[in-house]
Amino acid sequence: MRILIICLLIPCIVGPPVDKNAEQEHGPKQNETTEDFNLGLEYDKYLQEVVSILESDQEFKKKLENAKVDDIRDGTIARELEFLSHGVRSKLDEVKRQEVERLRHLAQRQYELNSGIDRKHIKIPQHLELKHKSFEVADLQKLIKKTTSDLEEADKKRKEEFKKYEMEKKFEKEMRLNAINDTQERKVVQEEMEKMESKHRQHEKMNHPMTKDQLEEVWEKQDHMEEKDWDPKTFFMMHDLDGNGHWDENEVRILFRKELDKVYDPNNPEDDMKEREEEMERMREHVFSESDKDQDRMISFDEFLAETERDEFEKDPGWDALDDEELYSDEEFKHFENEREDQIKNMMAAGQMPSGYPYQTSQACLQ
Repeated sequence: MRILIICLLIPCIVGPPVDKNAEQEHGPKQNETTEDFNLGLEYDKYLQEVVSILESDQEFKKKLENAKVDDIRDGTIARELEFLSHGVRSKLDEVKRQEVERLRHLAQRQYELNSGIDRKHIKIPQHLELKHKSFEVADLQKLIKKTTSDLEEADKKRKEEFKKYEMEKKFEKEMRLNAINDTQERKVVQEEMEKMESKHRQHEKMNHPMTKDQLEEVWEKQDHMEEKDWDPKTFFMMHDLDGNGHWDENEVRILFRKELDKVYDPNNPEDDMKEREEEMERMREHVFSESDKDQDRMISFDEFLAETERDEFEKDPGWDALDDEELYSDEEFKHFENEREDQIKNMMAAGQMPSGYPYQTSQACLQ
């Protein structure tokens, strides 16, 4: 069901439901965990409950499936709430009442913790309409727009946090080397670092996401199917885990596991699992930018089939891992480095040893 309506990416991920006998025989595969990808929104529970209730109304569900994406994005579809049955509307009213009550308690605690601060400074929730006790058209419109906005902002925040994480790694490496006074010892440590980095880079070529080579590898190694039996329709249905006729972002993420395993092995200390996670998100963003033509944050079977019919589908240029990407400029790192050095100086001046920097000579290095 096309439910950009709240960018419905909430279903629990339990791995591809294929070849269960093989799974029982060999046990869970490496990195094929039961990890959930929730939206990480403060109002997740409310979002889930609203979606669940709306999906229970078959007429509304049909209207969603046939609605134009723009009508969902701008909240026009919310007007269809007026035609919901009394029972469904009553359930939505109760869910909203519970959410308002939850927010009231949060606001009260915030006010108590910040006594003396005017109540008008308390953050006003943007995902529901507060003028009415009942669930109105404006509630669904606000929920759609707020969720879409929050998910876009979450991607921006993730990228920025990862960039800082990588700069911190480089900074810590330099701090460690600078803290070693003995030239020969410093050389040994540096060579060991370079050896670890080199070992990480020596990995199997990664296939470009959503090319025939990449998908057939999933088909054979992850789904345990025969190469000669490859069929796009069967493949799509096998990985449509909730059977709604569309791939959501969680279902697409699962398609990258074998590619990620080539570069990031949890058992190898030189492989960074945070980088593995970011690599997965980069692949996910790329696939949706290429395949999600109507930008509803879902990939329909028609959109998937269109990808398999492109000339590029047969031509795999490979995928450049994070190691081959310029994640930050020299200027950005210099600015970050200066800030971190100032922070460490201030902490040491206060008699504190910065967490993660157990280098007794660090103070001298920062002079």
